[in-house]
Amino acid sequence: MFKLIFTILIFLCFFEAVSAQNKDSLIRALLLDIQSMQVKEDGFFYRGGFPTYRECGGAPHNLQPDNTVFYTAITAFSLRNMLPYLNVADKTIAENIIHEARNSYPLYRNKHGYPYYGFWATKDPIMPGTYYFKYLKQVFGQGEDADDTVMILMTDSSSDKDVTDLKQRLIDVANLSKQKIIAAYKKYRNIPAYSTYLGSRTVPDFDFGVHCNILYFVLDKKLPFVKQDSATLQLLTEMVRNREYMSAPTYLSPYYVRSSILIYHVVRLMRAFHLPQLEVYRQQLIDDAKKEFDACNNVMDKIILSTSLMRLGVKDAYYMPPFTDIEAFEKSNQQQFIFFQARAAFSYPTPFKQVFLHWSYINYYFYCPAYYKTLWLENLVEQRKEN
Repeated sequence: MFKLIFTILIFLCFFEAVSAQNKDSLIRALLLDIQSMQVKEDGFFYRGGFPTYRECGGAPHNLQPDNTVFYTAITAFSLRNMLPYLNVADKTIAENIIHEARNSYPLYRNKHGYPYYGFWATKDPIMPGTYYFKYLKQVFGQGEDADDTVMILMTDSSSDKDVTDLKQRLIDVANLSKQKIIAAYKKYRNIPAYSTYLGSRTVPDFDFGVHCNILYFVLDKKLPFVKQDSATLQLLTEMVRNREYMSAPTYLSPYYVRSSILIYHVVRLMRAFHLPQLEVYRQQLIDDAKKEFDACNNVMDKIILSTSLMRLGVKDAYYMPPFTDIEAFEKSNQQQFIFFQARAAFSYPTPFKQVFLHWSYINYYFYCPAYYKTLWLENLVEQRKEN
């Protein structure tokens, strides 16, 4: 009996070692694959960026390349957070990717040199490849936004002045600082939370995912926690308490839209920083993430929900992605997943917002193959952390 138990233990140790080695090999392969997708010289896409594609939600879908900085910045951000958990060789690859990504950032910076960044390069038209929108930059262009800016400043060697200048700008354009939001539930309109956009004349706008990212930036940079920070955390907490990330994700987040993505954002924030206000709802988030995992059909939903569950402390093989190689991932339905969307009705008041948020002809979907692989890579690294 002792020999049998000993043999089983030896086998299990051997199996774990082989499994870990295979995972390490896959992590290396994914990093190299992501690096190969990074643009090497300026053209339509800019050096250091990751090619992104955009299509209209309504037919004809008009699939076009899009040279936004958004996916480049969030890819660099995800890799930055993985660095402590990579071996020396893999860490070097990831650092090189981040370093190259920084080459494109100056093109998207405010034309007067302020540390605010836009979705498209300052000199470029918006929505490249569209029939009409590309000529309407002054009409539809909202200027620089908080989401792109905080991701860039967290992955660039930004100066202390850039960081403090941005924080002041966030305060200056927050809800109630100069204007009052109209595109939010009435119960939230008097909360002085941060706005998505940084333009001084832009009407304040709330987005659940953007709020998570702004708070991540404030805490990551160890900035003073002022009234607007407390208000933004209060707003997030209320939305979580009311489970509106499940019942009304599109209204709460016109840019991220899906419950799975909102869970991913808030859990990422919770994992990085201890926030007692949100910790109260840990079990609720676990239950909702499990429910979404069972209900969803797209592999990307399952990947980010799997990552979120591990970050919430759930260690269960049932909630792991099924892939063992890159080819299988590329052949999956990941190409049908939309992580980020642009919905023109974000600033409409009720009830127009609820109606027009779902009008496909003014919705645009943005897809980045390299970032989707980065999300899978993040999941593999999270698995290794948990073992």
